[in-house]
Amino acid sequence: MNEDYFKTLTPREQLNDLMHKYAQTTGGNYRAGWQELDRRWKAIYGSALSWLRWKHNQDTKQNLTLPTYLEGTGQLGLAITIATKMKEENKGFNE
Repeated sequence: MNEDYFKTLTPREQLNDLMHKYAQTTGGNYRAGWQELDRRWKAIYGSALSWLRWKHNQDTKQNLTLPTYLEGTGQLGLAITIATKMKEENKGFNE
C-alpha cells in the first residue's frame, strides 16, 4: 500500500480503501471484508457492529451506511484500527 496516498484520504475513505484491498486479497468479495470487520468488532466490543448500526437506524429513523454510522457516532477510528489489523494479518494485502 502506498502510505503517502493513504494519508491523503479522509478517515472514511481510508476505511473503504482498506475494505477494498481486503476484498482484492481474499477473492474479490467486498462484503466479506465488512463481515470480517463486524466479526472482529463483536469479539472486541461484545456487540455486532451491524446490529449497532441497525439499532441506531431504527431509533433515528435513518438508513445510514456502516461508514456513515461509524463516522456519525465517532467510532470510525476504532474501525480503522481493526481494519488495519486485518491488513497486517493478511499477506498480500500491502500489494
